[in-house]
Amino acid sequence: MLLKSIRFRIIIWYMLIMGLTLLIFSIFVYNTFRVGLYDDMDDLLESKAQGIASSINTYWEAQKLESISKGEKAPVFDKIDIVNFTKISQRWVKDKTEDSKLSDVIIQIFGVDGKEIASSENVPDISILPEDVFEDVSEGEESYDNFSIKRKKGKVVSIRAYTMPVLENNKVSYIVQVATPLDQINLALDKLRIPFLIFLPLTVLFTGAGGLFLVSLAFKPVNTMIDTIRQITASNLKLRVNIPDSKDEIRRLADTFNDMLVKLDQAISSERQFVQDISHELKTPLTILKGELEVTLKRMRTAEEYDYILRSSLEEINRISRIVDNLLMLARFDNKEIHLDIKRFDLNALAESVVEDISVLAEQKDIDLRFNGMKELFIDADEGHIRRLLLNLVDNAIKYTPANKMTALSLDKSEKFAIIKITDTGSGIPQEELPYIFDRFYRSQKAGTNTGFGLGLAIAHSIVSLHRGKIEVSSVFGSGSEFRVFLPLPGP
Repeated sequence: MLLKSIRFRIIIWYMLIMGLTLLIFSIFVYNTFRVGLYDDMDDLLESKAQGIASSINTYWEAQKLESISKGEKAPVFDKIDIVNFTKISQRWVKDKTEDSKLSDVIIQIFGVDGKEIASSENVPDISILPEDVFEDVSEGEESYDNFSIKRKKGKVVSIRAYTMPVLENNKVSYIVQVATPLDQINLALDKLRIPFLIFLPLTVLFTGAGGLFLVSLAFKPVNTMIDTIRQITASNLKLRVNIPDSKDEIRRLADTFNDMLVKLDQAISSERQFVQDISHELKTPLTILKGELEVTLKRMRTAEEYDYILRSSLEEINRISRIVDNLLMLARFDNKEIHLDIKRFDLNALAESVVEDISVLAEQKDIDLRFNGMKELFIDADEGHIRRLLLNLVDNAIKYTPANKMTALSLDKSEKFAIIKITDTGSGIPQEELPYIFDRFYRSQKAGTNTGFGLGLAIAHSIVSLHRGKIEVSSVFGSGSEFRVFLPLPGP
């Protein structure tokens, strides 16, 4: 369980990133330090090699002048004359290697054939230059190399060697090689490497421990949220998780979860209210139907009485059927099971037809039903559903408009929408009830009538939403209401 937890994965990734970062940093520091040490040693070796070559040349010239003054011929002292140069080189090495500045340096002097002609006493048993080094210096190139050699006492040591050709008349006259043991560099690198090897894993471990503490501290509000969430049930949706005093992702999570609880609470409350409402709506006609049938069965009735009772029962059955049909349609809207038959049609012609069909209801209540159309107002929609939308809204307006008053359906359009307006001069809707008028089974308690089932506006709202439109309402209690429907116009 621990291995699969987010906390464990965060710590592992944290330790891996920290370890990799420290490893890269350690390698960088180590290599930088190593290169610096080698550069300093190479500069020192080059300086000493150049000093040795300069000193040998000075010594050679001094011996040459002294011998010439004694009557010897100058050509004898040509450095190509390996015998004389060897003697002088060996004499210089013997005289100069006791200098403290050269005590830690191995000196070897080679001829142009690569054979040793002079060397200091601390030199290993090397008499011939390595072939690859000799090839480089014989072409006039200097060379830096590391060697593992066996000292005269049998001890194997690593040395750093600088091999420099000495040129005369653009030709290599002899070769100077100076070398020094790498003990000091290796010791310095070991002193640097050992702390890295020890402290890097320790740092990663301590970082992991610190990270575990920080993650535990960061996840403490999450654990509190989990404890609260475990207490929440369908009957306890009013409970909310604590909001941490921060502005991080955990606070956003808590806010989001609380918002979800609010929506769930509203949904479940709505479902409960829906069950109560539908029970109430169905109970009334069923009670009437049951009562009438029970009364009828108590004794024999005349044909006229049976006819009256059957017609009354049929009326209640039709009422129940309409409720069920409307509920079925709403359920299909909710489950996205409504398939729209989208086609382009003239909204003006459809609205005019609806007004003509429903004018009978307006005449029965002596209501002045007016229509203000707009020619050639085309939309892409399901004509059957839009017709039902208009019928529901106009019927609702007539229902809440008293006799001898006016109701109007008018059309307009904006840049993107066709606009349908249904205006009545009825009792209006109180402001506090406006947010609920599209809820199922909701009927205004102050609007002056309780007829209908409270499903017409809910169906209208679903139809508009399905067509990616919107519906608005404004009302002044006692003065009437206006519903505005916005349906998208066809694209270019």
